[in-house]
Amino acid sequence: MGDDFDAIVVGAGMAGSSAAIRLAQGGANVLLLERGPEAGTKNLSGGLLWGNDLARILPRWAEEMPLERHLVRKRFGVLTSESSLSFDFEDDGWRSAPYVAHSVLRSRTDAWLAQQAEAAGATVVTSVPVERLAWEGRTVRGVVQGGETMRAPVTIVADGANSRLALNTPIRPSPRLSEEATELGIKEVYRLDAGRLEERFRLGPGEGHAEEWVLGLYPPGVMAGGFLYTNRDTISLGVIANVRSLFGGSAYAHDLVERFKQHPSIRSALAGAELVEYGAKLISSGWASRPVAFHGDGWLVAGDAAGFVFSNGLVIQGMNYAIRTGLEAAETALAARAAHDGSAARLAEYDRRLESTGILGDFRDFARVDRVKWNPRFYTAYPRFATELFRSLLGQSTGPKRSVRRLLREAQKAAGVPARTLLGDGLEAIRDL
Repeated sequence: MGDDFDAIVVGAGMAGSSAAIRLAQGGANVLLLERGPEAGTKNLSGGLLWGNDLARILPRWAEEMPLERHLVRKRFGVLTSESSLSFDFEDDGWRSAPYVAHSVLRSRTDAWLAQQAEAAGATVVTSVPVERLAWEGRTVRGVVQGGETMRAPVTIVADGANSRLALNTPIRPSPRLSEEATELGIKEVYRLDAGRLEERFRLGPGEGHAEEWVLGLYPPGVMAGGFLYTNRDTISLGVIANVRSLFGGSAYAHDLVERFKQHPSIRSALAGAELVEYGAKLISSGWASRPVAFHGDGWLVAGDAAGFVFSNGLVIQGMNYAIRTGLEAAETALAARAAHDGSAARLAEYDRRLESTGILGDFRDFARVDRVKWNPRFYTAYPRFATELFRSLLGQSTGPKRSVRRLLREAQKAAGVPARTLLGDGLEAIRDL
């Protein structure tokens, strides 16, 4: 039986559409399948798109893609129920093109990318919930949908973190994602007039502001971070929580965002804004979330489906890795097409590309970052330690001035952190980050 396509790509997100564009540009007959009614409608993620990776396939992407704002300021901080402590980073170079990052809304960017794939010659079909990969032993021959098999020598799996096609297969033998490597993202979008938004965040036209917070707002054991990104006339705000830390606790998913956005430091940013969107999604990130392999006979896995979401507690990057891995998967599939060989031995080039481009190195070098990122003390004791210290340093005392050493000891005692624990966590953070 002959093949229907040279390659099939499942998932029209950043990884899948980038792969489909490159495949079509390389002359391949490629099918791009998306389960949503339109690319982007099933994708809640959004935030910052870093880098210039799309220039490999779309040289004018920054002028033509429906981007929101270019980043000029990044804020990092910690919140407790009573206080906040943060610092801003600004660089004058960020205000000039080519910009380091853009805020995006995926419903717009993903739809545009899918259109570029179609314009390049890919066959794009939406509203197709692929049932499963067409396995013949340990070889993938295409996909199965509606009882029919669409065949191709190479299938690229790019259907997101909670990949329905990869779970319980040779790609990911487990029937579910690892609890240790899975996070829950909850996001809300608020509409705010562009002029008011720019005045509120001290921005010029087209300029963007981003915030990421360690949240010490929840009951002990609940570990979460918060984010805020400015768009053209909206604000994206939400929480990313460690899934395991929610099990059996007293905090519920719907309560996470409420506590975050009601904090005085966040509430003022939303004054007068109108809620227009709400949603949640699973995030599988880091080295621990990778599949058994990134390639096999007839298949490659890219983007979130392969765990290529990087987070070290200060930065979260996934869209740029999705684009990069999608492009490397496409290049591998084009080489396989030229050789008329979709075997695992031929597709092993994908791993070599991931290695040579530094993608695997990024994740391998930070393989132990979760030990730091999901240390419970960073969400309880240390936010309190930091805010207590600065309250004492910056406040006015009625008694004699106290030395910084004494203030450190008092903040440490108030936070309930033994010196040995503080030192150990600090050394571990230095080693693992």
